[in-house]
Amino acid sequence: MESNLKAEIARRQIGTALALFIADDDPVSVHCLACGGGELADYLAKAAGETAFSQHALNEFPEMKRNELQTLRNKYWNAMKHASTLNGKVRSDNELLSQFDDSHNDHVLFIAWHDYTSATGSMPIEAQVFQAWYFANFPEKLALQVDASGYENIFPNIQAMKRSEKKRLLRRRIEWVRKNKDVMNHPKTDRRKLILGRASAPLPVISLP
Repeated sequence: MESNLKAEIARRQIGTALALFIADDDPVSVHCLACGGGELADYLAKAAGETAFSQHALNEFPEMKRNELQTLRNKYWNAMKHASTLNGKVRSDNELLSQFDDSHNDHVLFIAWHDYTSATGSMPIEAQVFQAWYFANFPEKLALQVDASGYENIFPNIQAMKRSEKKRLLRRRIEWVRKNKDVMNHPKTDRRKLILGRASAPLPVISLP
């Protein structure tokens, strides 16, 4: 039961993050939600006996320690959510945060959805199209034996586009795929909205003293 609730919370966070991302809105909120949900998804993937993305990275770079990977993955998120250090001193994150932009969300969203899908076996149509969009942007992230031409056919010349144009094409492709009944009715397609709201799958009400 607890894992189901954690999966629901992860889905709500990364679903809302992706909805904001697609709309080209508030990259800071996208990052915080994606990292929070992604941290849960990492745990859920491992609990389901699947290989989380973090383990893929450690396998690829065996010289890297797990805490080093976490520090690298969470550096912007930690700067966004913490005002002080563990010993109470004010953090100095201005230089780091000045380097942040929406492009950093590409990677945290991809990782979060990778792990969530590994754990649950389902993915919203928007996340499926985003995954293709990601590989079209970063074909070097694909395994050597994977042909990138399919992604490039869906998103032609995307690497040469401005950021706003890339997002616009992403939205257009999502609407296009929504018309494909075979994909929409596939058992691995989560047909719920990205932002679930209260009525979709309410969490238990916790009474506070």
